[in-house]
Amino acid sequence: MRDHTASGPVGTGAAPRRSGAQWTGRMLRDLWDWVARRPLRLPETERAVPHSASLRTVVLIFTASDVVVALLIDGKLPPAGRAVHLLWVVFSVTLTLGFCAMTIRAPHLLDDTSLRLRTGPFRALTLPRTALASVSVAHRSVPWYGLRRALDSDEEVACSVGSSTQLVIELKEPVRVSFRKGRSVLARKVYAAADDPAAAARLINRWAAEGAQP
Repeated sequence: MRDHTASGPVGTGAAPRRSGAQWTGRMLRDLWDWVARRPLRLPETERAVPHSASLRTVVLIFTASDVVVALLIDGKLPPAGRAVHLLWVVFSVTLTLGFCAMTIRAPHLLDDTSLRLRTGPFRALTLPRTALASVSVAHRSVPWYGLRRALDSDEEVACSVGSSTQLVIELKEPVRVSFRKGRSVLARKVYAAADDPAAAARLINRWAAEGAQP
């Protein structure tokens, strides 16, 4: 793979994998804050870009359907099996709602130095402000979820909760992206998701241009 710059690739702050205890604790905190309708408070230097609303809608619809089916099944179970079945339903609903809460309370973030693409329950990717060239709207499907390679190029990666992405982030300097498994890559293009892709692209482009001013 080529490195197109003389100065070498820019490093990233890819979030490390969380332990099971850390993941569960984060999920329960986000779920509690979401249920309690606590506003997400950010420092004045940070701006949020929401994402994954359409995916949450689909997940919640399937969850509601599963609850209805579970109630129908529960009426046909013997008394001894109902308690176990109820525990399973509570666990499943908690996990699903917790997943949704983690995506709501982990929007993408812009600060003075970087764009942080976040995926809630999965890993995040930090892109230096100085490395961004442009952001455009383009709908694409990149299989799998979280931080991953694009299948057809070693210079393209995706960072989103689901396979659907709406933003294409072009980089003027290659950014080294490390994965949990396999070798790292030098990315020149990043695919991400946003609830309002056009507004997100305008915001990020304006933010990058402001950072480029002397």
